[in-house]
Amino acid sequence: MSAIPRLFQLSLLSSLLATFLIPSAAQAAPAYSVQTLGTLGGTSGDVRAINNSGSVVGYSLNSDNISSAYLSRGGTMQSLSPDRATRSFASGINDAGVAAGQVLNGSGESRAVTFDGGRIASLGTLGGRNSFATGINSAGQVSGSADRADGTQAAFRFMPDGRMQDLGSLGGAGSMGTDINASGMVVGRADLASGYHAFLDDGKGMTDLGTLGGNYSEAHRINDSGAVVGSSYLAGDASVHAFVFENGVMNDLSTLGGVNSYSYGINNAGQAVGSSEIAGGKALHAFLYSDGQMFDLNALVGPGFGWTLNYAADINDLGQITAHGCNSLGACRGFLLTLDDGSVAVPEPGTPALMLLGAGLMLLGARRGRRLRAIGRN
Repeated sequence: MSAIPRLFQLSLLSSLLATFLIPSAAQAAPAYSVQTLGTLGGTSGDVRAINNSGSVVGYSLNSDNISSAYLSRGGTMQSLSPDRATRSFASGINDAGVAAGQVLNGSGESRAVTFDGGRIASLGTLGGRNSFATGINSAGQVSGSADRADGTQAAFRFMPDGRMQDLGSLGGAGSMGTDINASGMVVGRADLASGYHAFLDDGKGMTDLGTLGGNYSEAHRINDSGAVVGSSYLAGDASVHAFVFENGVMNDLSTLGGVNSYSYGINNAGQAVGSSEIAGGKALHAFLYSDGQMFDLNALVGPGFGWTLNYAADINDLGQITAHGCNSLGACRGFLLTLDDGSVAVPEPGTPALMLLGAGLMLLGARRGRRLRAIGRN
């Protein structure tokens, strides 16, 4: 779904089995089976988005050590790049399997594109040299960013009739679009006179979503009901926290015990995924945020996995999660996490993460900025 929350026409099939915190008992938490997405022949791969059919897009190094956009479906990864020597990236996918991303030419210029079957369509620019696409909905509307003729960058909404709409800014020089939902709402970040803020553009203008107290925030994804996830600095601009913006309020998701966290994806049930530092250091672990609680996904994939999931990029309406992980040898891969029928035990209460999701739950459901880190996503 890409949290590229476009289409989501699948209805949620599940209902939540309510559970209550019993101080003396272990609780059941969601358990996931893990599928390795592999690479296109190189040493590493990355993930960006997933649709409701479980198709995943991202980019991978090929055997020539060149980044290539890919589509992974049913356990098979295929390159979307026009040839082995062309650098390309995929960042969004809709439920029809059409992906959105970027292709770079030999002179270093880039173009926002869509990948549809074997066809690659360039979306152009706003008069400048470069553009890149980040999200696509079921209507074929695309979000992204493009250079203007004066060299500044603007978030855009690309329409199926070929129009690329400049979405402006919040008073500063430019903006960057990161996702689009089924209604055509675009989110991203926009410059102010000082700093930058997360924005939402509903087609009538750009709305400043504010921050968690600092001078910087960035929206990453939006679902079909308009809930937005992203990251924001706290007061003093010394730490960053993941947020969900909903009903006019930016809610701090906190962390897995560390200082910083970042949220990258959201589904139509309001579940969010991302990355958080854990207690005792700067190590990053992928998280699932559901029903008011943040869970370390590394604790939900079972022992013997052998990889550390350092960020989760997206979650679809069936609860499938696409995440990125690395092993002790430094190899990195994308992974697809799918809910198991069973559950795993969580230790006795003692941390907020133990107010878990209940046992039969089918779930409640290239450029990141100057100071706001987009860990592992470049």
